[in-house]
Amino acid sequence: MSAVIPKHNFNAEDVVKTGRTSLYNIAEIRKWLTYMPAFPAVSDEQIVLFLLACNDSVEFTKSTITYYFKHRAVAPEFFSNRDVDGDELTFTLKVTKAAVMPNRTRDNMAVVICGLRDTSYSNFYVESQIKVTLMLVDLICRDNPANGFIFVINLKGVGIMHVTRLKLSVVKKFFQYLQEALPIQLKQIHILNTSFVFDRIISVLKPFMHKDLYDMIITHPANMNKDEFFKKHIPADCMPSDFYGSLPDLDTLSEHTRVQLRRMKEFFEDDEQQMDTYRRNRK
Repeated sequence: MSAVIPKHNFNAEDVVKTGRTSLYNIAEIRKWLTYMPAFPAVSDEQIVLFLLACNDSVEFTKSTITYYFKHRAVAPEFFSNRDVDGDELTFTLKVTKAAVMPNRTRDNMAVVICGLRDTSYSNFYVESQIKVTLMLVDLICRDNPANGFIFVINLKGVGIMHVTRLKLSVVKKFFQYLQEALPIQLKQIHILNTSFVFDRIISVLKPFMHKDLYDMIITHPANMNKDEFFKKHIPADCMPSDFYGSLPDLDTLSEHTRVQLRRMKEFFEDDEQQMDTYRRNRK
């Protein structure tokens, strides 16, 4: 039986031609993998993603790949049953608006925006929210590789009771993956419509955050200067119309993203099989 490997919509050699990495570095990682019997088969495209995420450092890439499989293997709540038409994610996407913007910034950064559709705290399940977020990251990685991504979180409708839904064990797993294993660079985190609730949220999250991640956070009050935001941070053509940008509103963009995720059904299934191979190999 041939190995199951998630299929990406770009070619590793095309990325090499742009000078972002080299055939030599891909070969170095490929050689290293031959001495790592627990790891499943991976594609050149996966190797390229890790090299780009690690600024083309071979040694850093080895570490990130190791953590990638390690952290995914112990977090099935984030990386299994990723079917947007299944009961869990159908419910989650009724609670949350989540979208990858169709335009990238001038420096090839992808923009991801999330916010609540249903503000009832009892309908907020942190595991499923994280699952959707990481599916969006995989969506970005599957196509033409970005130089990184910018994460925008709209806190409108988030109340103090939402903080009680944060499970520390789940939060710890998420930040370990985010900081040690992500196959793309996270560049900025923008928090919109901040209030005293954000202070409570960050008090829960900060113990799990490295300083460099914490320093990425940029907060914006409800009355922020929109022109300054577009000039300093994210251009208007990468933001939804309900955030004063030139794209369609976030509801429309969320539905478009859901269609894209639906088309990734086979990708997510293959990804899960790749992880199953890793779990079996470790025994």
